[in-house]
Amino acid sequence: MKRYLLSDPASEDATPTRVPIDSRVGIYRLGDGSKTIVAETDGQRVDLGVRDATVSRKTEGRPPVELSPISRGISVRNHGSTNPVSLSTNLRTHTLTAGDAAAITDDCRLTIGISLTLQATVEREGSQRSPAAEQAAGVSPAAHARTLANALRAASTDSVAESRSVIAELQSFLASHPLDSSDYEEIHARVEQIERRLDSKAGGLHHTEELDEEWQSELSALSDRIEGLYARASG
Repeated sequence: MKRYLLSDPASEDATPTRVPIDSRVGIYRLGDGSKTIVAETDGQRVDLGVRDATVSRKTEGRPPVELSPISRGISVRNHGSTNPVSLSTNLRTHTLTAGDAAAITDDCRLTIGISLTLQATVEREGSQRSPAAEQAAGVSPAAHARTLANALRAASTDSVAESRSVIAELQSFLASHPLDSSDYEEIHARVEQIERRLDSKAGGLHHTEELDEEWQSELSALSDRIEGLYARASG
């Protein structure tokens, strides 16, 4: 598994900086008045090509934001950033306040301060990513499908409203990433059918706020099929 950060420089002509996450990586602003933002790893500092006074400096030798490799991907911890740290995927945005931590298992945009945006990437064995996609901080269809599938599994145990939201995201994703296969056509039709059933469940005669075990099992099976379909297509 490969883990790394890609910077998003303020200048359109600048080349993104790639920082491997093989050990702990601290993100902070230098205290020399230059507003330079660096990534520090193994005693080395890498200039990320961004100047931002809203990114915090080190406190007692500890960076405000730290990333570490973990078995599932990357751990992000806010040790004490003055401004919240945001993690954004294609589906949602999660904010880390001081003391919070989160695990990144897929591609994610990391925002610190006002101008600093980084792409945190988790690349598993056998996955392929084009240089153009790396530079644009893009997300592969297989990774996007995996993220949505995981979100649907979680939403099915949460609420009807949350499940409807994820199903709508899946509907848009499938329409934007068609595949020439009978499995795709079947899954696409199935998602449309489930969307109509959830709409009815949300506001029809069978209105309810939560899904029962039968629904949860059905949505979990659908998640498995979608994830498997795009994983095979990318192989």
